[in-house]
Amino acid sequence: MFTWFTRARDYYVSQSRPKFEAMTLGLAILVGLLIMPALIYLAGRYTLMAYASGGVFALYYDFFKGLFELRPSCWIVVAGPFVFLTLIRLFRLILRKL
Repeated sequence: MFTWFTRARDYYVSQSRPKFEAMTLGLAILVGLLIMPALIYLAGRYTLMAYASGGVFALYYDFFKGLFELRPSCWIVVAGPFVFLTLIRLFRLILRKL
């Protein structure tokens, strides 16, 4: 049933180090661009009620507009997943050395 997932995972981990890191960066940025705004919308909708400018598509519009206007908050959302992965890898390395 999940053979496609197993094949994709095996392909991902079998890459050379530079290609693996480039794929990780690309996937993290993709998550930051597409999934994080939706999660932010859901969290805001749950805690603060409706988004002031409209629905989820209005949030995506404002988000991408903020990226082009170089707003730091939007770029932090994009970079967040990669920074989080980097911190996890750093903590794992530190714990391995202990």
